[in-house]
Amino acid sequence: MRKNWPMAVTTLLLAVSLTACSAGEPAVQSASNSVEVTAAKQQPLNAVYDLSGTLTAYDETPVAFQTGGTVISVNGDIGDSVTKGSIMARLDTADLQLTLDTASEDVAAAQAALASSRASLSDARAGQKAAAAGVSSAQAKVESARISEQDVLAGARSQEKAQAQNAVNTAQTAYNQAKTEATRSQTLLDNGLLTQQEYEKAQTALADAETALKDAQSKLSLQQEGASQSERAQAAAAVKEAQVGIENAQASVAQANAAVEQAQASVQQSQAGYEQKLVAKKTAQLNLSRASLKAPASGVILTKSITVGQTVSAGGGTSAQGGSSPLFTIGEIDRLKVQLPIADSDIGQWKVGQQVSISLYDEIRTGKVTKLNPQTNESTGSINVEVVINNPQRDWKPGQVVNASRQVSAETGILLPTEAVISSGSEPYVFKAVNGKAVKTPVELGKMYNNSYQIIGGIKVGDKVVTRGADRLFNGDELTVSQAQGTAAQPAGGAASASGTKGEASAND
Repeated sequence: MRKNWPMAVTTLLLAVSLTACSAGEPAVQSASNSVEVTAAKQQPLNAVYDLSGTLTAYDETPVAFQTGGTVISVNGDIGDSVTKGSIMARLDTADLQLTLDTASEDVAAAQAALASSRASLSDARAGQKAAAAGVSSAQAKVESARISEQDVLAGARSQEKAQAQNAVNTAQTAYNQAKTEATRSQTLLDNGLLTQQEYEKAQTALADAETALKDAQSKLSLQQEGASQSERAQAAAAVKEAQVGIENAQASVAQANAAVEQAQASVQQSQAGYEQKLVAKKTAQLNLSRASLKAPASGVILTKSITVGQTVSAGGGTSAQGGSSPLFTIGEIDRLKVQLPIADSDIGQWKVGQQVSISLYDEIRTGKVTKLNPQTNESTGSINVEVVINNPQRDWKPGQVVNASRQVSAETGILLPTEAVISSGSEPYVFKAVNGKAVKTPVELGKMYNNSYQIIGGIKVGDKVVTRGADRLFNGDELTVSQAQGTAAQPAGGAASASGTKGEASAND
């Protein structure tokens, strides 16, 4: 807008009239002197491109419960900042705690069953070892019985027969001596030369010698004749009985092996049941821990669709929403992204790392190309280029539409929006904000870049320049610097920082 002097005179007369009407009351500063100010700085001089796009958060994270339940508390609202791990909402945990308690009891019961089956397996293995030992003992008995049977069938050996014959000969000699002694004792008794007692003793010795002789003769006869039929039958029966013992022992081993296999199967089944119950318990514990909805990332809450009392589903929204949408969306807005549609014929001029001027209203920032889409848009044939813009003050918002131009050289200069430059007459000028007052300052203009003038003289880097409201000012007017984005106005005597963004520079400088 160009300054119109007649209109300015009218405005001045109106201001004087208002002052006269309010005599006796405290002076009220005219709203016409509420302006926005920016600090002059070097900016890239870019070729003009008619590009625009919508700002989005650099990264958006949907947030939803991983288990279902009833919401009992909600923390945070749209626009609030959250840090990773902070609690955003909670569910009623009564049912979840009951499920966990039941699962814990099931685990304890399954653990006891597993211990019992393991004890049974230990007993079965002990029985298996005892059965194997019984087989060994039965085999030893069979061997002993067979040896005895062989001895019975083979009869006495020649040495044993010789020993039996010698025993008969010895007994015969003893008998002959005893008989001779008995005959002599009879004669002596008849002649009165021997007592009755001595006589009887000799007769007894004869009887004993006769008995010993008969025993020795019987043993010799047995040795010479061999085992009897009954003895052989007894020996064979002993072998057969020992063999039956082996069969019984082997049957016991088979039974013991079957018992071990059954016990092992029981242990495996109990182990599987225990692990299944343990998984159920861990799941219940996990679901209980998920009753607190934690922020998965730091950022700003962009969307919210949850209230206390609603029933939510795992992994989605409320039951009324069908569980298909997130309850919150967290966005990183310290950096923003914009997708610029580039004509297919021009995409060769773009590359990753290239700088791009992004303008929102009268503010220009430098972004950087981070990605070139590998394919064209089906509807337009253009190719999207992703540009990232730093937004440390979070004053630019997702959803705002920005314009963009690509930097084609390293040349920089001071750029001011066209509305800051008053070009009526032969000499263009701007208003600097100096000590809270408007100071008319002639400037020398260069080329136009993206609806901004290049200032090649009259302004230096750091000067505070009125960007909005300049068309209503006169040299020396008192200034009130209003904050951009709807924030409160700052008196001209304030001390805002000279960051270079509109509305953030003090008019005191």
